Amino acid sequence: MLEIKDIVNVVINRETTSKTIRDLQTIAVLSAHDNFTPTETYRIYSSTTEMLDDGFTTSDYAYVAANRIFSQNPQVRNIVVGMITKATPTSPVDYVAEIRKLQAATQEWFFLITDAVDDADKESIADYIETQTAVYVLTDRNVATLTTKSTTDILSKLKAKGLQHTIALYRKDSTVAPEAAWVGRFASAIIGSNTWIHSALATLSAESFTRTEMAVLNSKGGHYYTKVGQDDSIEGMADTVGGEKIHVILGAIWLEVRLAECVWSLLYTKERINYTNSGIELFKAEIVTVLNEAVSYNILTNDEPFTIQVPDANKLTSAERASGYLRKITFRARLAGAILFVDSITGTVYA
Repeated sequence: MLEIKDIVNVVINRETTSKTIRDLQTIAVLSAHDNFTPTETYRIYSSTTEMLDDGFTTSDYAYVAANRIFSQNPQVRNIVVGMITKATPTSPVDYVAEIRKLQAATQEWFFLITDAVDDADKESIADYIETQTAVYVLTDRNVATLTTKSTTDILSKLKAKGLQHTIALYRKDSTVAPEAAWVGRFASAIIGSNTWIHSALATLSAESFTRTEMAVLNSKGGHYYTKVGQDDSIEGMADTVGGEKIHVILGAIWLEVRLAECVWSLLYTKERINYTNSGIELFKAEIVTVLNEAVSYNILTNDEPFTIQVPDANKLTSAERASGYLRKITFRARLAGAILFVDSITGTVYA
């Protein structure tokens, strides 16, 4: 089966110095259970009531995760629940193989959470997801993570690899699937339009962290649910484990997917597009539409207009036009960025 990317190739380059869109708001919960038939890999749910009807119990990982997701406001429309065959002493779970099995059954999801407990499994998942149009959300509970001396904890390992498609939550307690509340809170919005911090998460209790512990987690790309004054809030540096801002990575992915989707739609709905300047303008118009959408979603700035360059059909070689490939379309746009912290407000008062 061909994918859109085989016909429309979009490359977004992020300058550090200066699926379908619907799928990008869908969460996949992959865990071991036996509530589906042997031939099923997944089911789609829009409520936990549906899961109870299918045989899940309130203590199942998938149910707990779904309950945390659907408890957030705003709320996602539905989730994909995948099934892993339960491990045995002689047959441990191969999570990457299970993710590939889910992908073979459905590509209609973007965020992934799993019931993986071992750091080795989490690392293998993160390595694989880095190569996909997806984001892995994990929870770490290793006490060693809270120390600067540790370089072998999962966050340190993933940071050293520079992985940009994994984001991490740290919990001190044994709460099941706390990352589900985090991803559930932000997945309902257009990816790249929010920062993933400074918000309350329903179903989670805030934990206490020392300033030293928070500084260590900040340095390792970890996030934590704590109190800011009297408010419960998810905090951290809004970074992926690899160190880039979450909204930057997600915004770039949104642009890549949306551009490919729009250009493919143009190719699919038109019987023929002539290799002329007027034909090329059709593609330019689609790209401009997407870039304007990105501005409206606060992915791109409205302070500085984006620019786009398309080739002149009359200046291309006969071979270039005969190939049927339209190349050399480029655009330049500045990210909107986000103000995450206010460092100093200075004032003078007097009588």
